[in-house]
Amino acid sequence: MALYLCGMAALDVMRYVRSINDGEIPGDVPRPRRLRSAVHTNAGLNELGDDAQRMLSHVQGPIEALVPSRNQMTRTHRLKTHLWSSHLPSGAFIDLGNGIYLSSPRFLFLQLAPIMSEIELIALGCELCGYYSRWKTPSTLRPSTEPTGHEGTTFELKPAITVQKLTAHMSQIENMRGGRAARKALDWVLDHSASPAETAVYLLLCLPRRMGGYGLPKPVLNVKVSVTTSTTHEVRYPDLFWAGCSLDVEYQSDLSHSGEWSRYRDSQRAVELEAERITVLPLTRLQLKDVDQFHAFATSVRRVMNRRSRTLSADWRARHLDLREKLLWQV
Repeated sequence: MALYLCGMAALDVMRYVRSINDGEIPGDVPRPRRLRSAVHTNAGLNELGDDAQRMLSHVQGPIEALVPSRNQMTRTHRLKTHLWSSHLPSGAFIDLGNGIYLSSPRFLFLQLAPIMSEIELIALGCELCGYYSRWKTPSTLRPSTEPTGHEGTTFELKPAITVQKLTAHMSQIENMRGGRAARKALDWVLDHSASPAETAVYLLLCLPRRMGGYGLPKPVLNVKVSVTTSTTHEVRYPDLFWAGCSLDVEYQSDLSHSGEWSRYRDSQRAVELEAERITVLPLTRLQLKDVDQFHAFATSVRRVMNRRSRTLSADWRARHLDLREKLLWQV
């Protein structure tokens, strides 16, 4: 019997698996056309071995799984099944072993599209295409990017998927439930975010005003930039980089940017980037969390970009506060 994990349960397991495997999801990718021999009862769950039970212990709510027929539909405190009787899209599952089949990142993105808000889905896409995993609580969230001295930056987790691969998958799911919402959200997903905070900064600055953002152009995240130091050529990775106006927004978290050495390193990196005629605007966690300070920061970004300021209505402020609530609750 196979347990075809889906929905939020699959997301919990995916986050855990990524966090202990450097971002990768190890396992074979079978190509079944349809579901078969699906676990659909609590008794079937109990028959899974100890390794499977340890994996499932990381699910925060009921275990959600797909089944091929209506007579296998289950609603219990522990198990909730969902019907999937049609053909499966290519690469729908990853075989984790021990009878557990995990919805792949692209299949999971489709499944969660109808139940997540557009903002939540965009943020999820940035996570799956980024260098971090949200599998723990906010106080113990595994750090995702940590400069290892002034040589450069290392990223802790590998992306689970790329925007290009997610986009390519959209053609397969055109008529499936959630397909339209997934395609719409994907317009705002970027590769290479290194933390939930970087994702939040990007979305707050760049989402259109109708969604509560400031409507600024999209940056590239953590792109490789070559700089000349006093001794050699080295590589830096600006957090949010706008090549057209040579602007780097650097998010300085309490974790990654505390202590004398960190302050020296950040200052040195800024000098090196400024020497390449790149304007560096540092953003602290305090500025990000304070609505008025962040507004002042966004105004500074707009000025550096030489973009015309626009009057922001009361309706926009309400949307902006809602957007902040959705993005910053775990930052």
